Amino acid sequence: MNSDLLSALSIGPFVLDYLRGSRDKGRVHSVFHRVINIFWTDGLWSISRSDVSNGPANVVTNLPISLDFTLYGIEPGTWVCFEKNKELLLLGRLSISLEKAAFWHPPLSQNNSLLPSALIKNNLSEVESWLRLSPRSPGLAKLFPHLTTLVQGSFSLPHPADPVVLLAGQSISRLVKGIYSSDRAMIEEGACSLIGLGPGLTPSGDDFLAGLLLSLTAAKRAFSVTSAAALLFAHKVLSDIIVEHSPSLTNEISSQMLFLASQGTGSELMENMVCALYYGLPKITPARTAQELCSVGASSGFDQLLGILLGAHLLVWAPSRIS
Repeated sequence: MNSDLLSALSIGPFVLDYLRGSRDKGRVHSVFHRVINIFWTDGLWSISRSDVSNGPANVVTNLPISLDFTLYGIEPGTWVCFEKNKELLLLGRLSISLEKAAFWHPPLSQNNSLLPSALIKNNLSEVESWLRLSPRSPGLAKLFPHLTTLVQGSFSLPHPADPVVLLAGQSISRLVKGIYSSDRAMIEEGACSLIGLGPGLTPSGDDFLAGLLLSLTAAKRAFSVTSAAALLFAHKVLSDIIVEHSPSLTNEISSQMLFLASQGTGSELMENMVCALYYGLPKITPARTAQELCSVGASSGFDQLLGILLGAHLLVWAPSRIS
């Protein structure tokens, strides 16, 4: 393989929209071993190595895991040009052909009918049983044993506790109370306390909110008319709050992740997890899907899973609490 020419294996719908727009230039935002982030006029998107999952704003290339993008001498601020007639991306010494890229269809957009409540509860139980056996508990994973109290809006942790986990739990509890009472101010208070909370490229609070938003995308199709209305309200209000506040409360990469979640989409691993819980996947169990998601980052997958599970709990366990 020519070291300066890569081929795209897949392309997400948001990238396709950006490249089909009026602009044919952008700039490199940041460069990591597995990912180059590109700032386009319409938003932030990524060029990824072959071991990164598909996503709505992602171009996955055939760069093998034995290589990484830092080897190409590409720096932040480098111009990125798109030659539409050749379907070719040019950035520094690197060229990426989009000619044979497969269009990635987000799994959530292809599912509509929820499983019966009893089956969703079974799926939740399976995932939570796996979590109890997991040797790892990074980030907000320490809140998994407290899901019941979080859903009840009555969270508490013994002191001394990890301050990030404690604040996250208190903020989630506040957010849940706002959802039950359809109180926009309370939802905003809880959400804004979570945006940007924690260390890392995508802070734990942001990962949690992204997972919750994707979960609510499915949950708002609820079988109970009362809970469907409340969850639809919660999804709309939470999406609006995140779009308004995340640009000033977290970094650009994480803000873009939250924006995509507000549009009902996210990484393939996140969407697969939501589909496994709510719709069922034919060839993989919910527990295995959770294990794959939790392999992402130092704690991102666990934090996203917490948000997804909370959304599912709101749907199947708490409709009687929704006013």
